[in-house]
Amino acid sequence: MPIDVPTATGLVIPGQEFRWDEADARRYRHAIGQHDRQSGVLPTFAMTAPGAFGIASPDFYHQQPPEIRFPGIRLRLATLLQQEQELRVHARIPESGVAWCHSRVLEIADRGSAAVLVQRTELIGADGVPLVSGVSRIHARGEGTGTGRGRGTGGSSPAPPAPDRAADVEIVVRTDDQQAVWYQRSGKNNSMRGNVHTDAEFARAAGLDGPILQGVCTYAMVCAALVDTVLDAEIARLHTYTGRFTGIVFPGESLRTRVWTGNRVHHYHTTVPERGDKSVLVGDLRTD
Repeated sequence: MPIDVPTATGLVIPGQEFRWDEADARRYRHAIGQHDRQSGVLPTFAMTAPGAFGIASPDFYHQQPPEIRFPGIRLRLATLLQQEQELRVHARIPESGVAWCHSRVLEIADRGSAAVLVQRTELIGADGVPLVSGVSRIHARGEGTGTGRGRGTGGSSPAPPAPDRAADVEIVVRTDDQQAVWYQRSGKNNSMRGNVHTDAEFARAAGLDGPILQGVCTYAMVCAALVDTVLDAEIARLHTYTGRFTGIVFPGESLRTRVWTGNRVHHYHTTVPERGDKSVLVGDLRTD
C-alpha cells in the first residue's frame, strides 16, 4: 500500500548503539577488497551500523512481509533498491569503538508507481563527536500513490555527465563469486535468507536472474579503489563521497571505474565490462 506521507515525513528512526572491534574492521576490509596499504577504517564502514544509512536496517526486519514497519511506512524488501548515497566525513573512525546512529526520514518523493524515501543518518561517537553523516535515497517500487502528485522531489538532481575527454585514471577491480556473502557477514545481525544478495530463491522471486551484489558493497569497493588510486591510499583526505546507483552487479563481475580529476574533486563512472560496460555507479569523491 502507498506510504502515508504526512505520517512518515519527519519520522525519527529509533537510535541504535553500534559496537565494533578490530575483528569487525578486518572482516569489513576483506568484504570490500580494501588494500592493505590503506591504514585505517574506510568511512563506508559506517554503513554497517545498525539502523544506519537506508531505512532497510536488519534490526527492524519482520519475518513476514511487509518486513519493514514504522508509523506510516510498510515496505517489502523485494521492492527496495538503493538509489543514491552521500557520505560526509567529520572525524576518523577508530579500529574499535562505540557510537550511536541517529536517523530521520527527511522527505518522501512520489514517483507515481514508486516512492523515494530520503533519510539522513548521523554516526556519533561515544564522546559526542560526529564521525560520519549521510543522506540515503531508497527507491520503493509499488509504494507510490499512482498519480505522481505526492509530496517531495527526493532532493535529487540529474547525475553530472562525464567530462568530454579521456579519463585521467582507469581502475578495474574484479568482485569474487562470494563477495555478497562476505559483505553480508560483515554487518551485525544480517541474515543469509530472505534477501536478494545471498538467497537465490528470494532473488529469483524478485525477478532477478540470481543474487546481486549489495549496492552498498559496490559503493564501498569503488570508494576503496578510488582512495587507493587517486588519494594515494590516504583515507584521511576523503571528505565527501557520493554515488548514484545506475545498475546492478552480479558477484564475480568486474568493476571498471574511470576517473576525471578537477579541483579537489574526482568524478567517477563505474561500469561492468562483462556486460558491454553497463553503467552501475556514478558520483564524486571530494577532498578537503
